[in-house]
Amino acid sequence: MRVLVTGIDGFVGSHLVEFLLQTGEAEISGTILTPEPDPNIAGVAANLRLDTANVCDAKRIEELVLDTRPDRLVHLAAQAFVPDSVRDPTSTLRTNVLGTVSVLEAARKLGGIRGNAPAVLLISSGEVYGRVPPEGQPISEESPLRPQNPYAASKASTELIARAYRNTYGMDVIVARPFNHIGPRQSPSFVCSEFGRRFAEIASGASNPELHVGNLDAGRDFTDVRDVVRAYWALFDRRSTESVFNVCSGRAHRIGE
Repeated sequence: MRVLVTGIDGFVGSHLVEFLLQTGEAEISGTILTPEPDPNIAGVAANLRLDTANVCDAKRIEELVLDTRPDRLVHLAAQAFVPDSVRDPTSTLRTNVLGTVSVLEAARKLGGIRGNAPAVLLISSGEVYGRVPPEGQPISEESPLRPQNPYAASKASTELIARAYRNTYGMDVIVARPFNHIGPRQSPSFVCSEFGRRFAEIASGASNPELHVGNLDAGRDFTDVRDVVRAYWALFDRRSTESVFNVCSGRAHRIGE
């Protein structure tokens, strides 16, 4: 089975690659943004085909999809940090929305050549639900989308595009809505990895034993990234007609925990 992963050297992509290599199921190709892949995948790069590409470059993405001819395509490349989307909404919308269209169009054109398009997994976000009052919880896939920031709006937009490709072209486009996921190699821009970095600095004597925190009473649904990528892969083999799935633990944890 041939698999193409956009943004393969990111936090989630690196764990997906490790999982797929362990299963031995796939011949793996991936896109990276710069000629040198992120250290995240340095240990397994020799087992992959890596191509430099920006998902906003529709022609380049089309060339790679037609060349690699994947059976499954996992679209991970995105601008995924909410504060960055607030600072620069234009770049976030360009990358997340137009990048998704580039990927889906390339998959559609491959389908026209060989008779069937690859199954495509698009990664949305639990952020699309916005602030959900207690009476609206637990959040199901049928809960209304109320994006509260440009990042969430960009992901809600990609879901509408996915629906259009399912309905218009009959493509198998799956949408995953992950909630917070954590684990090794995550950027310290995110709360758990930042706490971990600070604890390590304190323990090593590199900094004062002082931690600056935000709202410790806030609740978040955290899932280990290694479980998240297993869920992503399992969605390709779903036995239902549903196309949109929450990926989460179903339990909230206080940040203070």
